[in-house]
Amino acid sequence: MTPRLSAVVGRLAVVNILTAATGFLTGPLLARALGPQGRGDLAAILVPLGLAPVLLSLALPYYANRETARGRPVNEVLGSVGAVMLVLGLIGAAFAVPAATALAEGRETVRVCLIVAFLGLPVWMLGILLMSCLQGLERWNRWLVARTIAFGVPFAAIVVLFAVGRLTVATAAAATMVAGVLVIAPAASLLAERGRPVFDAAVAREGIVMGLKTWLGGLAYTANVRLDQLVMITAVSSRELGLYAVAASLAGASTAFTSAVTPPLLTRTAAGQTILPQTLRITLLTTTAISIAIAAVTPILLRVLFGPEFGAATLMTFILLAAAIPLAGGAVIGAALQGDGAPAVPSLAEGLALVITVGGLWLTLGPLGAVGAAIVSLVAYSASFVFQLVAARRRWPASLRQYLVPSREDLQWAWELSGRVRRRSARFKRRQPSA
Repeated sequence: MTPRLSAVVGRLAVVNILTAATGFLTGPLLARALGPQGRGDLAAILVPLGLAPVLLSLALPYYANRETARGRPVNEVLGSVGAVMLVLGLIGAAFAVPAATALAEGRETVRVCLIVAFLGLPVWMLGILLMSCLQGLERWNRWLVARTIAFGVPFAAIVVLFAVGRLTVATAAAATMVAGVLVIAPAASLLAERGRPVFDAAVAREGIVMGLKTWLGGLAYTANVRLDQLVMITAVSSRELGLYAVAASLAGASTAFTSAVTPPLLTRTAAGQTILPQTLRITLLTTTAISIAIAAVTPILLRVLFGPEFGAATLMTFILLAAAIPLAGGAVIGAALQGDGAPAVPSLAEGLALVITVGGLWLTLGPLGAVGAAIVSLVAYSASFVFQLVAARRRWPASLRQYLVPSREDLQWAWELSGRVRRRSARFKRRQPSA
């Protein structure tokens, strides 16, 4: 990786590590305040909230990211793509009540929160579009501020609410939704900075055509990551869903490095750079190390921090940590392929994984419950990764060793990056006010 890219990855990694750290703090508070059943109800709100923008966006944010990275005027992108996304958001809002009622299955708190969330879809869509433009322009400082708001606001709210005895499913969901609105602020200046948004029908059509090629894969990817919890909302008890949600949260911490790599990788690949093999090697190495470290402390974390009743999530956490490794590899390859103008490949890979996920959940949820869902995720992510790896080697010829086996230079780079992350984290902590 180039020095400048390493610096960007380091900064993004710091934010992702802080996000994971706050999750380790708020997770036990939510578990103790809500219990497994309440934690399951919260997942029944947050999972559809995360899925809805992906379902409706038609991957237009990907198009906006790629086009701004290639120099297309931002006001043209915002005016053309933004108009389409606004219409899509309004369509989603129109179905807020029936969609929320179907998903809630009689849980009134879940129903009300989902209605509010779905009515806010036009705003969520605008925020996603602005964040994509920031990424394409490589305005990483503003992008990082927005990411910090996204985890910082819910973190602060949950801690305060727990302290005053007001942490409920409704208040926790409200904190997340408020943060989703506030993240728009750091990117909103683009609307004035780049001139009045201009609608161009040709740009809108091009965005829809290219976006649809990516949308199917993005939808399949999100479905592969979230479909298990979405299906479990109605297929298993709230308690078992709550256990699985905690396991998924712990396993998700191992993707902190991946989500720091993919944004700049997509942008740099769109600009013509070829850095995938080394990026993939380092990502797999780092994700494996993080997964092993988390697995070592999982039994203690679950029982001591979350409570004895959450010890039942241990096995599914181990399986999901293993699944995080091929998930990370597939995400990195997919970002490079999308940046290089080949979104159909990750779309096909995620379609394959989705078929495995749907069939696997149908077969395993009954006899194995949440553990079966974790096993299905491991198999589906692995299939997607292998499919994309084969395609990537055809596009950027190199041996499997060059794609998968870390070199001495990779280890040195990882060590230097870890030092940079530690220094940035230390500076961040020193800037925080003392209690």
